[in-house]
Amino acid sequence: MTHATHSIGGMEIQSSYFVDEEAAGREEPFEAFTMTYFSDHSGIGFSGQFGVNRFCKSDGLMRHVHLSVDGKRFVRERILILESAILLDVGGERIVILPNTLCDIGPGVPHMWRGLPAGMLLPNGSRHARESIMVFFYQEEVQGFERVNAPEIIETPEDLKSRFGDMQFPAVSQAEVLELPFIRNGKLQFV
Repeated sequence: MTHATHSIGGMEIQSSYFVDEEAAGREEPFEAFTMTYFSDHSGIGFSGQFGVNRFCKSDGLMRHVHLSVDGKRFVRERILILESAILLDVGGERIVILPNTLCDIGPGVPHMWRGLPAGMLLPNGSRHARESIMVFFYQEEVQGFERVNAPEIIETPEDLKSRFGDMQFPAVSQAEVLELPFIRNGKLQFV
């Protein structure tokens, strides 16, 4: 259930708009993280949604896709992992996403995320920090998270009814994380 804690504030200087983290909007769509919105509407030279998610727990987020506000098309999700790591299931393929990696998830591609416990060893030899920081961007406003039960790409919004369901990224052990591929130099790597 979504719980908004406050709306976006900001200021304009010389036809430029500034929002610091304290003035950003916040929403808690799931227990796994809080979404911090620096922009959530079409406005001053910007359309779409832009913000930060901080995964502070090793919780999993359910499989989902994103619909446009009018519900007529699927929307791309762009996520940049800035700090530590997070697990991603994209279309049924599980990957460890390390820092400074962009995830540009195609329209209608079911995906789910999972945070990791602090201190967990990652495939690149580093240790997971206390939180993972994800910067998100949608080119247009989205309705939210449309839950789906299977990893196959969904072609039309009408197909969502038959695909509705809750599938959460399951908990993983240290050994399972080290068996997952990760991306290095634009290619999947294994330990």
